[in-house]
Amino acid sequence: MKNDLKIQLARELAFEQPSPCPDVGIRAGVDPLHPVFRSRVTTSFASWNVLELHEHRDVKVVAVRTVEEHGSGAGSGRFVGGITPAHTACEIRAARFFAGESALLFSSRNQAILTTVTALCGEGTIVIGPVLSALPLADACALVGAEYAEFDEEDELRGLLERYRLAKRVLVVVEGLSSLTGKRLNATKFFSALEQAGAWGIVDETAAIGHSGLRGSGSAEEVPSSPALLARLIGFNILAAGELAALVGPIELRELLVYRSRYVRLETAPPTLSAAAVHRALDLAEVAIAHRERLLIRSKMVNAALKVQGWSVVSEDTSPLVAIWSESHTQAREVQEALLQRGIVVDALPARSLRKMGAVVRIMLSTGHTDEEVARLMDGLLEIRKRLPCLEL
Repeated sequence: MKNDLKIQLARELAFEQPSPCPDVGIRAGVDPLHPVFRSRVTTSFASWNVLELHEHRDVKVVAVRTVEEHGSGAGSGRFVGGITPAHTACEIRAARFFAGESALLFSSRNQAILTTVTALCGEGTIVIGPVLSALPLADACALVGAEYAEFDEEDELRGLLERYRLAKRVLVVVEGLSSLTGKRLNATKFFSALEQAGAWGIVDETAAIGHSGLRGSGSAEEVPSSPALLARLIGFNILAAGELAALVGPIELRELLVYRSRYVRLETAPPTLSAAAVHRALDLAEVAIAHRERLLIRSKMVNAALKVQGWSVVSEDTSPLVAIWSESHTQAREVQEALLQRGIVVDALPARSLRKMGAVVRIMLSTGHTDEEVARLMDGLLEIRKRLPCLEL
């Protein structure tokens, strides 16, 4: 049987004409901002390497030194030797950076939110999240029997808080800066609403870290603490390549998760080199004042130019994340494909939820982009807009 199969495959192979394998996808290039598409170097406006720290020499040196001293990871859980001095130092640095009492490292944002919800919530608990959130909040609620609700605008959130004012526990999870639309959270009003309702809040600072605020710590500079603040959730993919996340909050929250969650106790600790790299990247991000000023100026110019061209820009001009709204994912993909033909890479992301349908063309600006590359992006979008005058955006 095996020989018959090999014979049949050999016969089909004999009819094939030798030809080079076509390059049909986007592949890694010399750096994160210049991938290769069909043997052509392109300019990526889809990379989270906003501050150019992924390839920074200091981050690499620290990561290599940590691997030499401790290995890539302990290969064991937190309670049986999985935590190295690099993990402890990173947790202390993250807590200080976001004005918190303590921090707890996780391998990813998804794991952090799953652990928190399943450890603190259950039947009779209400979890409220943004309508376009990418976090697995509904999945976490399904695991423990908690109820999940979504909101879009601030008035809807206040209405939900009023509706569930007698619930056993209400947990609200929001993004300091939406990773999909680029809209920024009004932290003062948000925490005021939670304090009045007696709810708990988790703010996801993943998309804001590094470039928002004087020190790059997002809403932690606007509202460093609040009686309603349970924790800040941070994914460090903007600062360092690789998955690593942290929950920054009270010491009691850290201890409760460590002792109550089976995942934290038994699962393998995050890679040691990632913890060391993030520690160094936080040091670099805190003093990157010139980079933040440059990004602010560039984002304002790009937002203004896109609005003049006629695009429906939903992001704020204080963020390097620029989002163009579309009523369908097909339309967003058309714009993405047209830019790709011009050597420019952007994201076309569906914006689907229980109550809202659409898509965004997401543009990630970086300090590594030259003025010529940004100008080429704007020229390409202008040409596309002129050729698609009936496009509903």
